[in-house]
Amino acid sequence: MNQLKNIKAVIFDWAGTIIDYGCMAPTQVFIEVFRKMDIIITMEEARIPMGLAKKDHVRAIFGFDTVQKQWLAEYGRIPAEADVENIYSKLEPALATIVKDYCDPIPGAINLIKSLQNQGIKVGTTTGYVAEMMNNIIPITSAIGLLPDAIVSSSEVSAGRPAPWMIYLNCEIMEVYPLSQMVKIGDTIADIQEGKNAGMWTIGLTKSGNELGLTLAEAEKADPIWLAEKIALAGRKFLNAGADFVAEGVWDCWPILEEIDRQIELRFTK
Repeated sequence: MNQLKNIKAVIFDWAGTIIDYGCMAPTQVFIEVFRKMDIIITMEEARIPMGLAKKDHVRAIFGFDTVQKQWLAEYGRIPAEADVENIYSKLEPALATIVKDYCDPIPGAINLIKSLQNQGIKVGTTTGYVAEMMNNIIPITSAIGLLPDAIVSSSEVSAGRPAPWMIYLNCEIMEVYPLSQMVKIGDTIADIQEGKNAGMWTIGLTKSGNELGLTLAEAEKADPIWLAEKIALAGRKFLNAGADFVAEGVWDCWPILEEIDRQIELRFTK
């Protein structure tokens, strides 16, 4: 493992990136909360806006034609902002309760974070979860050795992803800059947009998170040809969204970080 000389910080997403393989917790809660309102959303619909602040996620789901048609048939009108607030008021406590059951670290996460910190590189995090949800996660992840230098949730800033405000707050907390020497790693398109809007290098994760949407056990049992096709498709989506690199999971990221470090050095020497 080579020394990284030019990267100042790496900022990770949480669910689907360093915990909760497959990003399962939020998906299940979204489907169930809408079901209780007699609105059926598919797994794909629940996942499309993933990475956004959770209230923005609700708004995005309400924007789908399939959801609007169901709402019109059920309630006689198009959903309004009051309905967003109503759904979110049910979603937040449900998600805050369930997240503590989805805190298992993704393979390689603890090792990668510790390796970065051992080299003096700061480790920050951003998330679409609000502070109340993170309060149920942090004691569990801290106890198993998952200890980033900064944790910023969407409720701590004026707007979540794709806005870069959570990243900027990470920089302030960790006292690190410039952003051109920092890397954002995440499993959603919103993560990539957040990183690019902040002026960072970005790595999109194709297998461990939202794009594939399988648990570790499901991924291990999946047909290899089908799995390879899905991972390749996810990679194309990330690259089309502006990701600088893609990896299957955090376990694959060190060689990419070495390449980013090398490219940063080349920019200095030009």
